[in-house]
Amino acid sequence: MDFREVKATRKGEVPLTLKQVDSIYWLGRYTERVLTTLKVFMDVYDSQLDSHFDYAKYCSDLDIYNGFSSLSDFCQRYAFDRTYASSIISSMNRSYDNAIMLRETIGSDSLSYIELALRRMEDAQYSQTPALVFQKVIDNIMAFKGQVFDSIADHNVRHILLAGLTLERLDMYLRLNMNEDKIAFECRRLTHSIERTDINCDRLALQKVCGELCEKSDFMDNADKMILLQLIDGLFMKIDMAA
Repeated sequence: MDFREVKATRKGEVPLTLKQVDSIYWLGRYTERVLTTLKVFMDVYDSQLDSHFDYAKYCSDLDIYNGFSSLSDFCQRYAFDRTYASSIISSMNRSYDNAIMLRETIGSDSLSYIELALRRMEDAQYSQTPALVFQKVIDNIMAFKGQVFDSIADHNVRHILLAGLTLERLDMYLRLNMNEDKIAFECRRLTHSIERTDINCDRLALQKVCGELCEKSDFMDNADKMILLQLIDGLFMKIDMAA
């Protein structure tokens, strides 16, 4: 992503550097990726012996590499393989790495929930009941989100983080055909967040994405989805800085 510095627009706030803006945005995206993925994955993992889950289609829908030999191999490596860039634990690690860099920005209490979520994700690999431990990961992420929006006074930090969370959620919902009834709400929330920051965003692309999603979310074909996913991925790419 290509961001610009974000100026302080309210008394008591400080400007955000390019690195901070990037880290806040990706903290939101990776954290939401873990959360939404686990909500889908928990039932599959818990019942994999009886499941007819099509992991090849799942990988294709998410546009991630499928090098798995079986459903059980998928469940184990997709959850816990740190060498697999698209694994859940890899996303959790990236969330933690961004949170560490933002310790002074988000506060130690917010950081502690991300650290706890990572530790519980590591615990799940060796648990006899990993689905129960996955729920603890979800609980800690939800606590992190509550802590962030309750304790962070800087509106730019809150809304950039919310933009990352919401954008990832929209991306996952589209790819996995999830929660079509919530897409219009998520679009409004994304627009609300972006409009309240000085973040560098392609506003015309945002308008097109939200307009198309609100109008056609329940009967979109694959070609429509691919166009919208490309627009979503490009919302924060470099645009004319003079615009």
